[in-house]
Amino acid sequence: MGIFDSVGKLLKPLKPVYAPFEFVGKKVAIAVNYILLSVVYFTAFAATALVAKAARKHFLELKVEKERKSYWIEQKKEDYTKKETYRGF
Repeated sequence: MGIFDSVGKLLKPLKPVYAPFEFVGKKVAIAVNYILLSVVYFTAFAATALVAKAARKHFLELKVEKERKSYWIEQKKEDYTKKETYRGF
């Protein structure tokens, strides 16, 4: 038991007074969070898209080329030393 238990007991009779304010406050907080997170999300993606378009960068190769047999990209294999393999991460 501590100080928080005694404060909780003192505030219990005031619950009908602050409960509506708490309810409205939570609804406002949810709305503000959605708005702010949406603005940040779309701003970040819009900025990334603009920079990528300016640099003519394509993150996914989506062009269909009928003459290609396969879209598999071969990676060259490198032989690593034991030390490089150990310190890979």
